Parts: sequence; structure tokens; C-alpha cells
Amino acid sequence: MTIVFLSMLFFTLIFLIILLDSHYFYYNNSSDYIAYGHLTGNITSGSNSSSNKIQEWVHQRDGIKIQFTYKPDRPIVDTFTELKFSVLNLTSGDHIKDFLARVVVTNGQRLFKFENITVADGDFSVKYLFPDDGTHQVVTRIDTKDSINLLSSFNVFVPHQQPPTLLNPFPSSSPSSASSSASSSENNDNNNQKIIATALVIALFSGIAVVTIVLVKKK
Repeated sequence: MTIVFLSMLFFTLIFLIILLDSHYFYYNNSSDYIAYGHLTGNITSGSNSSSNKIQEWVHQRDGIKIQFTYKPDRPIVDTFTELKFSVLNLTSGDHIKDFLARVVVTNGQRLFKFENITVADGDFSVKYLFPDDGTHQVVTRIDTKDSINLLSSFNVFVPHQQPPTLLNPFPSSSPSSASSSASSSENNDNNNQKIIATALVIALFSGIAVVTIVLVKKK
């Protein structure tokens, strides 16, 4: 009788372990890392795109192109956004060197100027606090040592953000953040379920030990 009872408990335990192992997945919290050497990515022409691809303005007559992007990908109101520019030779792709740059940021109602930016190697950037959401225009002027004056225009889209509340003082408009929070919540639920399942298995082991001890003593 004792052997039959212990055998039933053993097979029940094996069944529970197999069931738990097949039901729960193991979350890999690895991250994707991106390294930047120069402005790389999909390129759009002119200022027609509001997405954060590399926007490009081409001056065919002067043989120069100006590339633009910004970080973070989804700017946050009243938080610094880096506006990045690269000025290249249209034919060779080499950087245009030693020029002065000016940058103007406007939403049609207000504007902010960055004046007399000295650029040595063709790449430069400025940091700007967007005061509100919506589409903003970024206009840059390049004055080269060869007396070439170039204007270009690009767009930056600042998504709408929820106002802060007592329960959520730092709201985020980023879908990736929301997705990350949902994923984190789901992972916490799974971890809690794993803890409960582990506790049940331990309790079952303890029950087997107690029953075994009782049966042995009765003999």
C-alpha cells in the first residue's frame, strides 16, 4: 500500500514539473545596441518627412548636400534634443570643411537662433528645448570660405505628451516606453506565477516527506 501511494505521488510530481516547464517561457532581457560612426540610415529628401530618418537637402548647382537628423527619436517637450547636421560634397561624399553655420528653429509662432557656429570638419550639432509639441521647422544656413551661401530646411516632429499628474509625474509619449512597461508588467506576472508554482512543488515535496515519515513510523 505504501509503495503504491508513493508511486502515485512520484508520478504526480513528475507530471506537474513537465506541465510547469512547458507552460512558462523564459524571458531574455537582452537589449539592442546601436553604434553611430556618421549619419546613417534611411534618407528622405528635403523637409517633406516628419519622421526621424536622415533628411537630406541637395544643392545641385554648388555640388553640396546637407544631411540632418535628431536625437532622441521622439523629442520630449522641455527636454534637450540634439539637432545633428553633416555637410558633404555631393560628388565625392567628403566633408565640406571650415565654414560658418547658423540654425533657426521655429514652429511658425516663435523662433530661436543659433548664430556663428564655427565648423571645422563638416559635422556639427546644437541642442534645443522644444517648448511645445507639433511639427517644427529647422532652417540652417551654411557660409563657406568660397563665398557659397546655402539654405536648407528640415522638419522635427515633437509628439503630444500627457500632462503630469500626481500618479504619473513623468509621463512618456513613447510607444516603446508603453510597450516596455506592458512587457515588464507581464514579466512580473509570469514571475509571480512561477513563484506560486515553485511553492506548490515545494509543498508537495514536503507532503511526500511527511507521509513517508508517518508510514515508516507505523511500521
